[in-house]
Amino acid sequence: MTKLDVRIANNRLVTGQFGDVRFSNWGVECSDRHSFVTLTDIARNAHQTDGVWHLAGGRLKIDLETRLIEPDVLSIQARFTALDDIALQDAVVRLVFDRQGIDHGVIADKKYRHTNSDKYRLHSVDHAQLTSTSGKHVLVTLKTADGAERFAPYLYLRDRDDHWIIHARLLPLEPVDHVWLRWANRFFTLSAPDCLARLLWHFGPTRNFLWRLRERMGRNWPEFQAIPLNKIRRGQSLSLEVTCHFR
Repeated sequence: MTKLDVRIANNRLVTGQFGDVRFSNWGVECSDRHSFVTLTDIARNAHQTDGVWHLAGGRLKIDLETRLIEPDVLSIQARFTALDDIALQDAVVRLVFDRQGIDHGVIADKKYRHTNSDKYRLHSVDHAQLTSTSGKHVLVTLKTADGAERFAPYLYLRDRDDHWIIHARLLPLEPVDHVWLRWANRFFTLSAPDCLARLLWHFGPTRNFLWRLRERMGRNWPEFQAIPLNKIRRGQSLSLEVTCHFR
């Protein structure tokens, strides 16, 4: 019988293995318009002091708990609590698996091979699955989500570089408070005037086309897309609970 081996430190999964499935650097992420918070990469325009994250738009307290609840099941719970009124793009639980050893992934009943497309296959579903070359299965399930009536839950499956990435993600619900229409490259970011972004967002076909366009189209698409943001009030929280079942 295959044994699940994991190392958890500071309530975050550091490394793990289940047969030919290897994974590491799980955590949380969130963004406002100018800041990016992450536990597994380099935060941008954000810093942590005494357990509180300071973003350009305000302060957040982020609580993360990762634990083995059964011999073959991990639980990840995250809570994002606003200490100031703050407009957010998203709130995320992030799971990362090595490409090597994984045969394919499935989300929304569609099967995908790893082609390094960097597409965010984003769906309003509660589970996604990876299958290893030896027939092992990893089932990621979004158990609960609380978007404070301003955010809705999604899962995405992404094939990037040497990894498979699965995010449980809270994204803004309509009517949104802000729309950021931007084109970015490695040198600079250009943003459309807010009035133009809001005008384009008002029309359904345009909104559907521009909504997270680069994410949906993948690696070879220009960094051009519309990103909505919603405000949560001081004292409100967003939360996600995810389980990962290895079998």
